Amino acid sequence: MPGPRRTAPHTEHAIRQIKNVLDQEFASLVDMSDYERKQPEERQKALYSRSLAALAVRGLTGLGNEEAAVCLIDGRDDHGIDAIAVSETSSRIWLIQSKWSGQGRASLNQGEALKFLRGWRLLENREFDRFNERIQDMADKINAVLLDPHTRVHFVIALTGDGQLHPDVTGVFDEAFAETNGFGLTLDRQVLGTQALWEQIRVERAPEDIPIDAKMRQWTYVKTPVEMYQGIVSAEQVARWVGEAGDGLFHRNIRASLGTTDVNAGILESLAADPEHFLFFHNGITVICRSLTATFPGRRRQDEEVVLTMRGASVVNGAQSVSTLHRALQDHPDALAEADISVHVICVDDPSSDLPARITDTRNRQNRVEERDFVALDETQALIREDFGNIGKFYTYKRGEPDPVPEQGCSVVEASLALACAHPNVKLAVRAKQNVDTLWERGAEGAYPMLFGEQPNASQIWGSVRLRRAVGDRLHQVGKELRGRGSDVADRGDLLVTHLVFQSIGRKDMGAEEYDWEETLEKAQDLVDSVFPRLLHHIDAEYGPDSKASLTRTLSDPVRCRKLAELVLHDVRSSSPVPAIDDGYRLKKGQRKRKQRRPNSAAILLDAGVLRSGTQLEFRPTTSTEEEAMKGWLAEDQRRAQATWTTDRKQTLLWEADGKHYSPSGLVMRMYELAGWENSPVAVQGPAKWHIEGKSMAAHAERLFAELGDAE
Repeated sequence: MPGPRRTAPHTEHAIRQIKNVLDQEFASLVDMSDYERKQPEERQKALYSRSLAALAVRGLTGLGNEEAAVCLIDGRDDHGIDAIAVSETSSRIWLIQSKWSGQGRASLNQGEALKFLRGWRLLENREFDRFNERIQDMADKINAVLLDPHTRVHFVIALTGDGQLHPDVTGVFDEAFAETNGFGLTLDRQVLGTQALWEQIRVERAPEDIPIDAKMRQWTYVKTPVEMYQGIVSAEQVARWVGEAGDGLFHRNIRASLGTTDVNAGILESLAADPEHFLFFHNGITVICRSLTATFPGRRRQDEEVVLTMRGASVVNGAQSVSTLHRALQDHPDALAEADISVHVICVDDPSSDLPARITDTRNRQNRVEERDFVALDETQALIREDFGNIGKFYTYKRGEPDPVPEQGCSVVEASLALACAHPNVKLAVRAKQNVDTLWERGAEGAYPMLFGEQPNASQIWGSVRLRRAVGDRLHQVGKELRGRGSDVADRGDLLVTHLVFQSIGRKDMGAEEYDWEETLEKAQDLVDSVFPRLLHHIDAEYGPDSKASLTRTLSDPVRCRKLAELVLHDVRSSSPVPAIDDGYRLKKGQRKRKQRRPNSAAILLDAGVLRSGTQLEFRPTTSTEEEAMKGWLAEDQRRAQATWTTDRKQTLLWEADGKHYSPSGLVMRMYELAGWENSPVAVQGPAKWHIEGKSMAAHAERLFAELGDAE
């Protein structure tokens, strides 16, 4: 009889490495108070599972250990979700389920996958009160990100196993994703098995600065304002840089390797077919480095070779070519040995300089012309602006122009949204909710000709804009009294409701100069109270809440929204009774409302007026990983850790290192970039890292906000 299956030696090693990281870096940070009365073995397994989820959060988001541990929500009423990480800056949510096995045999079964997805549906429907307190504390942040129609939600399974899911399990996810994807919100799945988690740890521990060399001939040298060498380098040398420095070689580039593309295939083809002339076919590459050492094997002459040793090097232009040459090492090594390439090496040793960013932008791209830019060329828009002047209002239509104060006018974007809602074809409003850029599309089916082909007058545009604003204001009031799916429809269905209000009124006379918009605006509240309950009723009747239908899919699908609009408008026109909103969607009497979201720390401090302009702040890392990554760079110039408080609401800090204004978080991210911290977080709580007299901005703001609440 065969004995128990043994774990492969490399897997055993990987699990040991993972276990060591969990013990050393996360065990003390994980809340295990709910396991105090459990057996030690049960408690230990749960601790490893939770710590594994925190490790995954760190790898996925770049957060520090303490911040990753805060993302843990595992426990009673977690609905299959062990951790949640949210990036408001990139509109991404990571839902993590973790499984620990000391033998490397952890897996996910179908029931656990279904529970995981049911937990997501509760989040999507904003039923936060069904979860434990940890997730309720995150509710406002989750809701804010979900309001972005292009949010990406990543379902992450982190486990000490082979990382392979059974087809029955993947089928469960695929079915759920098919219901939602393609309608704005995007769901995807990622499995982090033992090997992936081990690789994450190895990357996190890897040295960040690997020097690379270039033997350059026929070179020229520029000394000021910064050092630069330009010359010819063998393609084989360049190809080997990738193996020596890894992905760090491209950390400043605007794109990572794109893999096999037409352009890269063309590079390979020209290399293989005519390596002797490759130098003349190719534009060359540009490398920016932090330090540069030149040695001369022979005489110090331009017709002899110079060896350049670059530290902190990054290919900022030509990254695709370098990656392609690296692949050619395996496919065309002989051709590679015969080919040369032109190389620029630029040394910028001032970490506070913006020159690297400017070089990268300039050498990689020009300003992209967007569809909206063509709007500025349309004479119709200039005529509308003139027309607005006739009614004493302002209208802007060029990208980059500041929008008027709401009471004094509107932009072409706001005008287009209002006209899209007023149009009888509901698909314009539905698509605009997902992506406002669809309103600039031309052609027979394009939205722009439908909205502006027959020039609307200023009175019609201005009235439509104000009606849309009034509908939005009423929906905001209605939504405050609702919860879950009801509140979600009020938030995300605003353009659809506005469309229904316009169609309830009728558009026949709206284009007339004498149309009475004031009378229409007075009806806005009653119209919302008429169409919104009907819309909610028909959404539930046709597509939920008990069906598999995703609310995201429903509100993003023009076909479904057309059907809903027909049903609602039929009810309105037939004067059928307005259905009552289901009691399950209403906040019950005495029910504690969700805690008001705290304004950002800078706004609180500015409003309180507790800091005078010129107050000094000091940067302090909040995690050991951050401290290790930043300490050398900070020590080089003490000004890097110093900033001054200003009264600029958007950029309250003046950094002493470069004399420029930043937001607290923006400055921290800029410092990470200049310090060359490649594994830095994708988002940070900047106010927690800037200190005034020993206490962080965040702590000062928290105290002031609490005092304000007490005063109320």
